[in-house]
Amino acid sequence: MTAILTLLFVGKPGEVGSPFLPPLRAAASRLLVERRREDIKVLLSREPVDAIMLDQDHLRDDIVTVLKGIAPRTPLVLLRRRSRRAAIKPPGVAAVCCADPGDETLLNAMRIFLGFILGKQALNFPNHTPRRPGY
Repeated sequence: MTAILTLLFVGKPGEVGSPFLPPLRAAASRLLVERRREDIKVLLSREPVDAIMLDQDHLRDDIVTVLKGIAPRTPLVLLRRRSRRAAIKPPGVAAVCCADPGDETLLNAMRIFLGFILGKQALNFPNHTPRRPGY
């Protein structure tokens, strides 16, 4: 049995994607992607999500404030590349995941990280082999 994890990735309008999308697709049971405020508002009015994910490169001055106004109780998670200079977590952001989106370890750990911080631990993890007693 696996916990259902529904994430909303908010991208920059007009931009096709983010290098964080593949690891998020691997981590989430359901990954929704929206870019326009109107679409985000409609989606969140009819679809509950466990967290809203933001790529640091997609941050705009008011996006966190706008998202907190639409979904005040939904945690916002900022995705930051390791190569980016560390900065203070913006107000309204619940957690920061700092990693290289091309790192295979991130692909394997993203589900565990998100499950842990969102209280949705999965009972079966992909690419995980249980240890036998005595080893």
